[in-house]
Amino acid sequence: MITYGIYGYEITKTAELKGFKLIPRSQNHREVKKLAADRDHYHLTGFLEIDENQILNQHTLIFDLQGILSFIDQKNVIITHPLRPHETDQTLDQDYPLKITFIGRLNGIGSLILRDTVSPESRKDCIQKALNNLKESDQNQGVFRSAFFKSIEPFRGSESFIDVNYYLLFSALESLSRYHLDDYDSKNVSTPIAKFLKPYNFDISQDNVKNLTQSVSTYTHLRNALFHNGKLECEPNINGTYIKLEMSEYYANFSMLVPLVMLKYIGFDDGYTNWNSWLDRMPFK
Repeated sequence: MITYGIYGYEITKTAELKGFKLIPRSQNHREVKKLAADRDHYHLTGFLEIDENQILNQHTLIFDLQGILSFIDQKNVIITHPLRPHETDQTLDQDYPLKITFIGRLNGIGSLILRDTVSPESRKDCIQKALNNLKESDQNQGVFRSAFFKSIEPFRGSESFIDVNYYLLFSALESLSRYHLDDYDSKNVSTPIAKFLKPYNFDISQDNVKNLTQSVSTYTHLRNALFHNGKLECEPNINGTYIKLEMSEYYANFSMLVPLVMLKYIGFDDGYTNWNSWLDRMPFK
């Protein structure tokens, strides 16, 4: 066994998966919640215990888990600092780092999955499904892997660059849509995106002139303005009327929609997720 520290992830219950465990440092929910939410430091909140006999590529597992745990809490999570042979999660040396202080943290849209004090199996299930899809993606052109990590980059990079973040999110959704439908010819990307989203029952259609927030074309117009003109706004002709669209008005909805699409794509549904949260901002039922 080899054990690493987990910094910044909210965990109070042990999660056993194939070849590894996630172990909480504390079961005190209030304490862990506060530490995991700190935007200035990464606090040691748990441990990753790897069975070296089952996991051959530890670096890939750690890289993927960092992304998945970050995705779940929508805040960057770091896995590092392997324990020395004589240390355990209960007997750390005095010099073992309890927090990482050299970089701050960005917040995303808020946790996508209920904390383990409420639903003990939800996060474990999400982790396993995400790992399975990442592994499968590695064998099939890597499209999901690329889309998944693009979807978490906005809160791992800089909140100052809404244009970069928007493009990453749109690119993630477009690549998944075109790959899933094998449609690389449609010039209007709204078409494959709308077709891709339809089976997932999100309240969105290709064109919705009555509610532009729920129109795929709105987000495509903004992406085109950004990509072709370097602008964060545009005035498309919608049914004979020029309507001004500003990225700042629609970014919050879109940045919530894309992670929900990722959850749908990997087949996660614990019964608690509010799939309309990208519209009403209420993450759970």
